[in-house]
Amino acid sequence: MKKAVLILVLSALFVSCGGGGGSAPVPITSHSVDLNWAPNHERGVNSAGGGYQVSISGQTTINVPYDSGLATTPTTTTVVLNTGAYTVTVRAYAALDALGGSTGNVSAESSPITVYVP
Repeated sequence: MKKAVLILVLSALFVSCGGGGGSAPVPITSHSVDLNWAPNHERGVNSAGGGYQVSISGQTTINVPYDSGLATTPTTTTVVLNTGAYTVTVRAYAALDALGGSTGNVSAESSPITVYVP
């Protein structure tokens, strides 16, 4: 009888164990991520009204405008992202179109890259 009770208690302990915590969800944490891209050398991108649009899946588009104190528009931005995978693309824009008109100009998106945040 004592042996049967001991086996039953041990069985109950192993069943409730859950396998060592392998099924616990991965904690979501925030990380600061630096994004960099190759510069666009067109004059319109590197002058007033020019800059870059950085698109990150599930996030609001980030505007990186030309800064009149710099020779070229910045090609980096820092964002805070939670744990996960994100697709990132960049587009250059200018206030003037190719003929000098004020309708503006936006480049095609860059090839997408995937950023993995631990």
